[in-house]
Amino acid sequence: MRKWDNFWLGLLFGLLLPAAFCYVYARTISLDQMLAQGMYELLKPIIGRTLMLGTFANMGVMFILYQMNVWQFAKGVLIAIVPYLAAGIILLD
Repeated sequence: MRKWDNFWLGLLFGLLLPAAFCYVYARTISLDQMLAQGMYELLKPIIGRTLMLGTFANMGVMFILYQMNVWQFAKGVLIAIVPYLAAGIILLD
């Protein structure tokens, strides 16, 4: 497990996990169809909440990694939460 203990791998994984979560969630509620119809202003808060929800997946993975003592990978996942939180906060206005 030590060969995977890399900050950059954790950062990449941490950036991809919430994006995948948001994509799957958007497909279940047909968010992409609503965006195509030009309802972006009405959906901004929903998109912001979805991004914030996606960070919980990272936090769960980070907790598991800390329990397994994979510190560098967990640090990368933690740093990857920041852009999603910032985008979520901006879209919640």
